[in-house]
Order: sequence, then C-alpha cells, then structure tokens
Amino acid sequence: MTDLFNETRYADEVYDKLLFTDSRLSGKEFQDCTFLACDFSNSSLLDCNFIDCRFEACNLSNIKLGNTALKGVCFENSKLLGTDFTDCSDFLFAVRFGQCVLDYAFFIRKNLKKTVFDQCSVREANFSESNLAEASFLQCDLHQTVFERTDLREADFRTAFNYSINPTVNNLRKARFSYPSVLGLLDSFGVKVS
Repeated sequence: MTDLFNETRYADEVYDKLLFTDSRLSGKEFQDCTFLACDFSNSSLLDCNFIDCRFEACNLSNIKLGNTALKGVCFENSKLLGTDFTDCSDFLFAVRFGQCVLDYAFFIRKNLKKTVFDQCSVREANFSESNLAEASFLQCDLHQTVFERTDLREADFRTAFNYSINPTVNNLRKARFSYPSVLGLLDSFGVKVS
C-alpha cells in the first residue's frame, strides 16, 4: 500500500479492487476520489484527509482513523464493522451511509447533525453524547445500539426498527417515530404493551 501512494495528494482518482488489509497510511490527502471494492480491513489511516470521496462496496472493518478527516465522504454498500469514528478529526466531519454494515461502530461525541443512514445495519453501535439532530435513520436496524445523552432533536426514526431509546437521558424534541417501533421508547421503563 505504501508503494502505491508515494505522493502526498491525490485528486479525481478511481481505485478498483485494491487490497489494503493490515496496512498503514499516514499524512495523505484524497480529494474527489472513488474507492471501488477495496479492502482496508484492519488498517491504520492516520492523519489523512478524505474530501468529497466515495467508498463503494469496500471493507473498512476495524480500521483505525487516528486524526483522519472525513469531509463529505459517502459510504455505499460497504462494511464498517467495529469502525471507531470517535478518533476522526472533528473539523468539517461529514459522512453519509447507504446500505452499509455499521455493526459495533463507535460515534461517541461526534457531530452527526443531518447525517443520513439509509438502509444500514447499525446493530450494537454507540452514539453516546453525539449530535444526531435532524439525522435520518431510513430503514435501519438499530438493535442494541446505544443512545445516551445524545441530541436526537428532529431525528427521523419513522422507518427504523429494533431501537431502544431512553427519553429521559436523550433529547428527543420533535424527533419522528412510527408505530409500532416507537414502543422502543418504553423499554427503559419496563413497560409491556400488548
């Protein structure tokens, strides 16, 4: 991988089916680049910048993102199992996920305002202390995902399912839900509805 990226900056490139497993990449910038069916699993992407990039059908499971910037990055049909976005740079952090597997991912204290999660598996992920105001969870499976002290104002959960959100420790003002999934708001109270 380090032989492939000898330069510091890359723009308008398309990378197809490249194998980056267990690799380390640091101090690189990618702008308007597309990664197709690439495997980054168990790699370290440190102090990198990804600006307006797309990852399609990629495996980014268990990657390390120490101080890496994700600015306008779109992930489509990609696997991000156990990815810890908490370590990403906060400056202009903006991501979008479509048909991705985000199980066991961490987004602790991230600003995810207006972020779209479309048809994703987000099982056992952690959004503690994050800003998800106006975020959309469209047809997402949120089984055992943690929302604690999370800003969920005006978030859209109408087509999401399997969530359990405690309304006493999260800000749910004007959040949108639909029946019967909205009953997940009662889980923390031990209420049974039949």
